Amino acid sequence: MHKLTPDTPTRRSPAPTKKVLYVPYIIFEIPSNLLIKKVGPARWIPGLVTVWGIVSTLQGIVTTKTGLYIVRAFLGFAEAGILPGIALYLTFFYKPHEIHLRQALYFSGSSLSGAFSGLLSTAIGKMDGLAGLRGWSWIFILEGIFTVLFGVLCLWILPNGPNKLWWVTPAERQLATSRMETTTFDSTSKAAGSGMGSEAKTEDAAAITTKDKHDLTDRQFVFKELLRTFTDPLVLLFCASGYTYATGLYSLAFFSPSIIKSLDNYTAVQAQLLSAPPNAVAFVVSVAVAVASDRFKWRYPAAMFCIILAIIGFAVTYASMTPSVRYGGIIILSSGIYSIPPVGISWMLNNTASHYKRACSIALYIVFTNSGGITSNWLFNDNEAPRYKRGFLVNLALCSLSAVIVTLAELYIMWEKKQRKLGKRDWRVNELRAKGWDEEKIRVYLGDRHPNYELTL
Repeated sequence: MHKLTPDTPTRRSPAPTKKVLYVPYIIFEIPSNLLIKKVGPARWIPGLVTVWGIVSTLQGIVTTKTGLYIVRAFLGFAEAGILPGIALYLTFFYKPHEIHLRQALYFSGSSLSGAFSGLLSTAIGKMDGLAGLRGWSWIFILEGIFTVLFGVLCLWILPNGPNKLWWVTPAERQLATSRMETTTFDSTSKAAGSGMGSEAKTEDAAAITTKDKHDLTDRQFVFKELLRTFTDPLVLLFCASGYTYATGLYSLAFFSPSIIKSLDNYTAVQAQLLSAPPNAVAFVVSVAVAVASDRFKWRYPAAMFCIILAIIGFAVTYASMTPSVRYGGIIILSSGIYSIPPVGISWMLNNTASHYKRACSIALYIVFTNSGGITSNWLFNDNEAPRYKRGFLVNLALCSLSAVIVTLAELYIMWEKKQRKLGKRDWRVNELRAKGWDEEKIRVYLGDRHPNYELTL
C-alpha cells in the first residue's frame, strides 16, 4: 500500500479518488430518494448528513491510499441522497412557482461556501504540523466535525411535512398544510373528455403530491411511476442538459484554484483567496435569476440566460491571455454555471407529478450531473496550463449543446400543451372513467400526463 505523504499529488491527479466517490454516489442516488417517504425526511436527510460528516472527518486521519479509496467510497454512499433528497424535500413546503428561489438558495449555498472556503482553507492550513497532522488533514477534520454537529441538530429541527411544523401555532400549521393542497391542474381549461362540464371544474382538485389517498405505496403503482420517469421525453431532456452543463460546473469547482493560479503565477494561497469573489457573485446572480423566474413563471428564459453567461465565460477565459480579462471571464462563468442547476431542477419539478416520479426524476437528474463530474476529471491537466485548451473547448461545446437541449424541451412542452388544448390527450381520462374511476383517483394515477395538468414553460 502506498503511504500518503505531503508530496502526494491529490490536487493534481483527482481522477482516481473522484471515480471512487462517484460510482457509489450514482448507484445509491435513486434508491435513497425512494426511501425518503418510507423513512421520513426528518430522519433520513439529517442521518445522511451526520454519516457524511463522520466519513469526511475520517479523510483527515487516513494514512494509506487504500484507506483513502475506502473512505471516499463510503463518502459517496453517504452523500448520494443528500442533494436530491433536499431538492425533493423543498417541494413538501413550497408551491410550483415558489420553488426556484428556494432551490437557488439551497444550491447557491455551494457557491457561497466556495466564497468562504478559500478563506477558511487558508486559515486552517496554518495549523499545519499541529498534533502531527498536515494542514489539509485539519480541513477535513474540522469541517467534518461541524457537519456532524449540524446533522445531529437537524434531527430535532426538521419536520416531515407542513403538518408537522412544531414551531408554529395550530392555525399557522393548518395554513401551511392547506396552501399545499392548491391544485396543479388548470381549472379554467377545457374539461377533458365528455361528461366533465362545470361539475368537474368546481370539484376540489387536491394536489397530487400532498393527498396521496390512492395508495401510492402500492408496489405496482410505484413501479409504474419509475417506468414513466425513464420513458418521459421531458425528464430525459432535462437530465441530458444536466450532464452538459454539470461538466462545466464540476470543472470549475474542481480546478478553479489551479486555473486562477495559472493566470499570473499566483501562489496557492493567493489562488484560494481569489476564488472567493467569483463564487460570491454567482450567489447573487443565482438568487436574482430565481426571483425573476418565479415572478414571471417562465423557466426557459432563466435557463438560457444562465447558459449564455456560462458560454461567454468559457469563451472569454479561453480566448484571452490577459490575466485580468481571464479572471473576469471566470467571474462571468461562475455566475452562469452555478445558476443553472436550480433552474433545471425547478423546471423538471414543475412538470412532474406524484411523489415517486418526482423522487426518481430528481435523483436521475443528479445521476446525470454527477456523470458530468466524472467527465470533468479528464479535461484539465497541469501540463496544459495556462491555456487549458482541451478543457475550455470541451466545456464550451457542451454548454452550447445544453442551450440546444433546453430549447428542445421548451418546444416539446409548447407542443404538448397545444395537444392537450386540442383535446388530443382526453382519451387518457376517458379510458379510466369508463372503468368507473372517480376524478381524484384519475388525477393521482395520471399525474402530469393528465390533460389538465399545468405544464410550465
